[in-house]
Amino acid sequence: MKAKPVLEDHYGQEVWVNKTTEALRRDECLCLNCGNLRPNQPDNCPVAQAFFKLCVGENVALAVTRCPIWTPKEG
Repeated sequence: MKAKPVLEDHYGQEVWVNKTTEALRRDECLCLNCGNLRPNQPDNCPVAQAFFKLCVGENVALAVTRCPIWTPKEG
């Protein structure tokens, strides 16, 4: 690791955060930049939905770096 993780409050719980990867996650995560990501819709990506359920349940954040069904966002 380039930098030591730090403790932060997320959703009312103290969690360890890797600031280096956290900064990249929003821009580089395949799920967050996928045309199949449709939160709260019946046709939401099943992979993204499974990761979301895990992340909410465990208060973790993940950055997906490979996926067989990724598609570019329109526009």
